[in-house]
Amino acid sequence: MKGMKTKIVLALAIMTGSVIGAFRGEPAKQKFIAKVKDKYEDHKQVQQQQEIMLDEFELSAFHTS
Repeated sequence: MKGMKTKIVLALAIMTGSVIGAFRGEPAKQKFIAKVKDKYEDHKQVQQQQEIMLDEFELSAFHTS
């Protein structure tokens, strides 16, 4: 389901980018598509990052021997 959602979002971005490209030109189209891809990839990375890294003080507090 997630893969299908990704494909739909990117397909819509490309179609919208084509319309933008027809009126504003190719650089505007590429900028729009890059913006949508970056936004979606950033959102995906935040969802995947579940583990919280501890600094050395926190590690020493949890792992005292």
